[in-house]
Amino acid sequence: MEELYIPILICFISFAASILTFFSGFGLGTMLLPVFCLFMPVELAVLATAVVHLLNNALKFFLIRKMIDQSVLFSFGISAACAAFVGALLQDYLGSGGIVYQLSGFEYLSGVKPLSFVIGLLMIGFAILDLVPWGKNISFHMGQFFTGGLLSGFFGGLSGHQGALRAAFLSKSNLSTDVFISTSVCLSLLIDIVRIPVYLNSNDGTLFSYWETIILACVFAFLGSFIGKKLFTKKKVKNIRFIVALFLFLMGAGMIVGFI
Repeated sequence: MEELYIPILICFISFAASILTFFSGFGLGTMLLPVFCLFMPVELAVLATAVVHLLNNALKFFLIRKMIDQSVLFSFGISAACAAFVGALLQDYLGSGGIVYQLSGFEYLSGVKPLSFVIGLLMIGFAILDLVPWGKNISFHMGQFFTGGLLSGFFGGLSGHQGALRAAFLSKSNLSTDVFISTSVCLSLLIDIVRIPVYLNSNDGTLFSYWETIILACVFAFLGSFIGKKLFTKKKVKNIRFIVALFLFLMGAGMIVGFI
């Protein structure tokens, strides 16, 4: 049964999250990473998610490249790329650490490693920003893009969670929805290009044993991108954002206690 539900879950999440990115500016990496963590080591799940994320971003860049704001791309992207490199290096360090703790009395729970703990906390933190009212009211302006790039790039390199912070900065900066989504895609692609070589440098080749899973996720993410482009409107999908945040919170909690 497990062999069946995992591919189905991957197909559904890849497809649905890829559509979501055209309305929220992020979603694919955020939702796909916890699914990959169900059956991969965390550091390998981050790399596999990054590969799917990169290829899907490349497709979306081709679809909506004409609406990119180059000034925002420059002011946000330089600091994001530099910080992504640092975050990716730190991910390699945390991924090589031993077990931090293990909850006693729960034999089915595994020991929690540093990277799992950090990523779990990030998932919960980003989820809370979407779940609580004050988190939705946070706003930023153009002068803060350098700082936004540092934060988004660093956490993107560390765990792949770059989208929520980037969206928080860009969505409150008076950009039109078209420009916001297009520029977000380009910034996300830039961070992927920087972080993936760092991940690959520390990978022992086990990524290739999951090539079928990665291709499956890519195919359904591509389908979602084509459909998302057709459905692309200025309407916010608040209910979907809430579901994503709740899913993220539960998966993050599962990583912290050792369930995932």
